[in-house]
Amino acid sequence: MKLKKTIALLTVIATALPSFAQLEGTSVYDRIGHGQDSINALNNLSLYQEAYKLKNWAEAYDSWKQVIEKAPMAQVSLYTQGPTILRNLLTATTDAAQKKQYLDEFMNMYDTRLKYMNELNSFASEKMKTNKGGVLCRKAYDYATYAPGVDASYTLDNAYNMFTEGINLVNDDPSREVEGFVLYKYFDVSYQKYLADQVGFHEQFLKDYLLCKEVCEKMLEKANGEPDTVAAQKIVAQYDPTLLAVENNFIQSKAADRDQLIKIFTPKVEEKKNDLNYLRSVIDILAENDCDDTDIYFTASRYAFEIEPSFNAAIGTAQWYTKQGNHSESIKYYDKAIELCNSDKQKARIAMKVVYALAKSGQGSKAEGYLQKVESFDPSMAGRCDLFRAQSAATAKNWDAALNYARRAGQEDASISGVSSRLISQINDVKRRAAEYDKANAEYKAQLEKQQKLENFWKGK
Repeated sequence: MKLKKTIALLTVIATALPSFAQLEGTSVYDRIGHGQDSINALNNLSLYQEAYKLKNWAEAYDSWKQVIEKAPMAQVSLYTQGPTILRNLLTATTDAAQKKQYLDEFMNMYDTRLKYMNELNSFASEKMKTNKGGVLCRKAYDYATYAPGVDASYTLDNAYNMFTEGINLVNDDPSREVEGFVLYKYFDVSYQKYLADQVGFHEQFLKDYLLCKEVCEKMLEKANGEPDTVAAQKIVAQYDPTLLAVENNFIQSKAADRDQLIKIFTPKVEEKKNDLNYLRSVIDILAENDCDDTDIYFTASRYAFEIEPSFNAAIGTAQWYTKQGNHSESIKYYDKAIELCNSDKQKARIAMKVVYALAKSGQGSKAEGYLQKVESFDPSMAGRCDLFRAQSAATAKNWDAALNYARRAGQEDASISGVSSRLISQINDVKRRAAEYDKANAEYKAQLEKQQKLENFWKGK
């Protein structure tokens, strides 16, 4: 009989309380408990939200704190509005102990969100859902921003490691991207670590730069293809200034010094010639920093291609053959790069390299086929193709064709309109001088012919 009563009681409890793992379809009343605690939670929830709207951060804080401690699954907004409350209070106070208290609560808030993340996501809208990586990124941002000078235990390493874990987790989820402001702060922390240890942290700093740059460029490219103008502007507003700041810091760091890069990677490539991931990383870093004409770049590319053919490794091998003057082998590897590449835009750029390789090898007549490939892969490169055609026609002294191609190139691609205009001016100047030469030569020949006739006349006499 006692067992039956226990089972009945457990059944009532299970029915009355929603499952912590799954709160989909529940209301705030289901998630704040029962009795007087629930009444207090509802009251504090209302008070903090009203104070939040009025930007009365101190009043909002008192009520918000009560809710997050007593009913941490009441609403997701506890974790999106909480940071705003704590930031404002932390920056406004001059009391060191109070600052530390706010900072500790700040970090604890993120830990609480991680603890109840599955439950919170189960009833949150798609926009409000998050993952562990996203929460860690936000926590790292606020830790790196507010902990220095407030928390005596703060270190760059702690901030950097928190960022790294969060960013790696976000990047593992193809549906998410690292936020622009997170990237900016992450690279700032990485830069500070580089300044503190320019030898030991050099290679990792280069990798961090490439990661930030790649994410920003990918998002800006996404903005270009976004049909919603407002959505596109939001993406640009988030990632364009971030990319600019990252680029400026990287330039200021002087970490891309050519001699330094060669010195760093030459021994390591030999040491890790069987480590494909490492070789690919080196290839990317060297190519990004205008070192794709160095022996170490070629060596890393050949080793990588031998392990597993990839388009980047094929390009490096092709460039090595170009440097050796073996253009036929170079073109073979460029062709392999095109086959191995999945991006049409990248295929277009590789095909354009073949065009230049053919020109250097004296096989410019074969370039047209690759120019057509470039245009089919990426129509936006039509202007550059026509510019090459113009230069080739000018070299062959086919002035009219050169002018036509040059004019068309400038119309098709505004970014090369200046080059196109200068080429047109040069061609017209050459044509003018050629016409003057032809006229002078014709006059000279006519004079010679007249003189010869005169001499023949006197000889005949």
